Amino acid sequence: MTFTGGNPQEEPPRRVAKKSKKRFLWLALVTLLALIAVVLSVLYDRGEFDGLRRRLLYTKAQKDENGCAQLYRYASDQSGSFASLDGSLVSVSMHQVSVLDETGKTVYEQTVKFQSPALVRGAFRAAAYDVGGTSVYVLTAKGLACQVDTSGEILAVALNKDGYLTVTSNESGCKAAVRVYDASGQPVFAYRSADRFIMTAALSDDSRTLAAVTMGQSSGVFTSYVVFYRINSESALTTTALTGSLIYDLIPMGSRFCAVMEEQLCFLDDSGEVRAAYSCGSDYLRRVDCGDGYAALLLGRYRNGTQHRLVTVDSDGQVMASLDVDGEVLSMSAAGRYIAVLFSDRMVIYDKTLAECARLDAVSEARQVLMRADGSAVLAGSTAASLYLP
Repeated sequence: MTFTGGNPQEEPPRRVAKKSKKRFLWLALVTLLALIAVVLSVLYDRGEFDGLRRRLLYTKAQKDENGCAQLYRYASDQSGSFASLDGSLVSVSMHQVSVLDETGKTVYEQTVKFQSPALVRGAFRAAAYDVGGTSVYVLTAKGLACQVDTSGEILAVALNKDGYLTVTSNESGCKAAVRVYDASGQPVFAYRSADRFIMTAALSDDSRTLAAVTMGQSSGVFTSYVVFYRINSESALTTTALTGSLIYDLIPMGSRFCAVMEEQLCFLDDSGEVRAAYSCGSDYLRRVDCGDGYAALLLGRYRNGTQHRLVTVDSDGQVMASLDVDGEVLSMSAAGRYIAVLFSDRMVIYDKTLAECARLDAVSEARQVLMRADGSAVLAGSTAASLYLP
C-alpha cells in the first residue's frame, strides 16, 4: 500500500480527523436521545403521552358523538360489580362470574350461587368471591388464572401487585385465619389468630410482609391492632395499636400500608411504624381509592348532602391537592395518575393534582366507573358497559 501526502507515522492528522468526526456523531446522537427523553417526559407530565397511546390502541373502536365505544354487553343483574383488566371487563354477580375481552367476546364464564358477591382488583388480576362463601376465582384479562378453595367462610380478600392472594376467613380452632397464596394459587403462608378476630389483611407490594387487622380493647378503649409478619417466618414481627375507630381497609402503597379509618388515614411502614397520617377533620369519609403513590379521598361536608371535597394525599400524609365538588356521587375510581368521579348527572376525570382532564355529561345509564391508567374510563350500567376515550 502506498501513502501520499507525507509519512503516515509523522503526519496522522487525517486519521485523527476521522475519529473526531465519529465523536461528533456520537455526541449528536446522545444529544438527540436526551432531547427525545425530555420531550417524552414533558408529554407524560401533561398527560398528552396517554392521549397518544389511547389513539394508537383504540384506532378501530367505533365511538359515538360523546367519545364512548360500546364494547361490553351482559345479562342484566343489579347485584353486579366490575373491574377493568388490560382491556377486558371482569364482572361478578349473585349468579355469574365472567370475563369479556375488548371485542365483547366472553373468554370466561362460571355459574355461581353467591349471596354477597364481591370483587377486588390488583395490578393485573381480579378476585371474585362470596362473602361467607368458600371459593375465590382469580381472574386475568384472558380468563381464570386459578381457583382457591378455603375450609372456612371467607371474610375478606386482597391482591397485591405480584398477583399474590390474601384470604381472611373463619376457621375452626381459632378466631380467624389469614392465608397467602402465590400467583399460581399455591399456599405460601398462614396466620391463625387464637385470641382476636381478624377483620382484613394485605400483603406488601414486594410480597414479603403480611399486615393483618385485629380488634380488641385497651384500658376500656376500642383499639385496632395491625399485626406484621414476614411470610418466611412463623413469628410475628411486631404489633401496632391504633386507637379510635375501626380500620375499614388496609391498602399496600409501595413500601408502606395505608390503613383506612373513619376519621383518618394512617401510613405504616413494613416494620409496623406509623410514618404519617392524614386527618379528615370535621369532614366525613365517603370513599377512598389509591393510584400510583397516592390516595384519593371523597369527603362529605355534612353527614348527609351533596357537598363534598375531593382530596389527594401522598404516602407521607401530605395533601397534594383539594377541590370542592357538588353533586350526588355514585362511584369513584383511581388508576395511575387519574381519578374518575361518577356523579348522577356527569362523569369527570381529574389528574392527581385535581386538574380536570375530561368531562362527560351523558351518563344516565352508568352506575359504576372504572378508571384506567391510560386516562380512559369504563362506564358500567345494568346491561352494558362503554369505554370513554377523552
